[in-house]
Amino acid sequence: MTTRPGGLYNQRRSTEPSDAPQTLVGRVLDGRFRLDEVLNVGGMGMIFVATQLSVGRKVAVKILKPTLSDEQDLNLRFQQEVELVASLSHPNIVSMIDAGHDVSGLNYLVMEFVDGLTFREALKASSLPLADILQIFILTCDALIEAHSLDIIHRDLKFDNIMLKRQRDRRLHVQVLDFGVAKILSRDANLTRGGQVPGTPGIIAPELVSNQSPSPQSDLYSMGILLYTTLTGSPPFEGINDLELMRAHQFEPVPPMEPLIQPYVPEALVELTYTLLEKLPQNRPESARDLRHRLENIRSLLLESLPDLPAYMPPHMEQERDQYGSGAHRLVSVSGVKELVPPSGVDRSQQFTSDFLEEEREEEAEERPFIVVPASIVSALVLVLMVLLLIIFVLIRRLFVEP
Repeated sequence: MTTRPGGLYNQRRSTEPSDAPQTLVGRVLDGRFRLDEVLNVGGMGMIFVATQLSVGRKVAVKILKPTLSDEQDLNLRFQQEVELVASLSHPNIVSMIDAGHDVSGLNYLVMEFVDGLTFREALKASSLPLADILQIFILTCDALIEAHSLDIIHRDLKFDNIMLKRQRDRRLHVQVLDFGVAKILSRDANLTRGGQVPGTPGIIAPELVSNQSPSPQSDLYSMGILLYTTLTGSPPFEGINDLELMRAHQFEPVPPMEPLIQPYVPEALVELTYTLLEKLPQNRPESARDLRHRLENIRSLLLESLPDLPAYMPPHMEQERDQYGSGAHRLVSVSGVKELVPPSGVDRSQQFTSDFLEEEREEEAEERPFIVVPASIVSALVLVLMVLLLIIFVLIRRLFVEP
């Protein structure tokens, strides 16, 4: 059944604003975009899979939370995001389709729907050789080169904001999402609320923690965090809360990554990662273009010397795989094409076709943590328990039966 503006759904809709995303499923914005499914919910907005009714096309729609619609600063930030996305036209940046203010009061931004997986999901599937990982970073640099040329700093470059998909010719394609906290350097206005630091604590550059002005090097620092995490399997800094984590970015030295990576990782890539994570912006690469050039050189040398590398996995993750089996990397065969299934607990936004792995199919829809105890240990524990019970029985008999 097609939902129409002013139909039964709108008649029954409560007049009070609600941030429960499911209450908006089925809503048609301006008679053109039907919200079909909740994709993600953040602190400021909600993202839906939607249908552009005029052409039957699947799109992604970001909506400012209804209860925030009266917040002037948040409305300005949302409008700035609309302007930012509208100004960016590049194959490696998600493209804008439309934006507007619905008659019901909803501010919305319509973008293309990216048919793929997030970088995080692809890494958890352990399906990418190192050369492909470097290609992802190279293509992400292309997106940054475009944004930085327009004085736009992303400020929230993380695994979940990098979408991957394979073209029909099997080449990787990357698109960068979410310019919600991006900064236009040519503007003086600061739309961040007092006491808040824009961005994600786990990837934020030290100078942004100190409330200094962002620069292209701020995004390059985030690239260093992603590169370090990809190669080692864990982020360089951790903290019990956001404040401690951000202070670690400011003051703690980068933990050595050499013991945590595969031996075939080029030394030049390790040194580049350390350079990206320099505390002072001027000590990082000069630009995203410079970073791209260095990554390309490293990738070319890697392909020449080691062309047939398997999917990359940090050594400690390989040990876990060998201990517990390969069930964590599930594949489902659909029409003869191997399709990666993201690990349980990860919000699957779209699909990412792959021919990287050849592993057995699992029937369960979810993966649950479990502990494997060898049978020999179980037998030994049972024997020890029986001996203890026998000793207790003899002691009791001596105490209460024998004179």
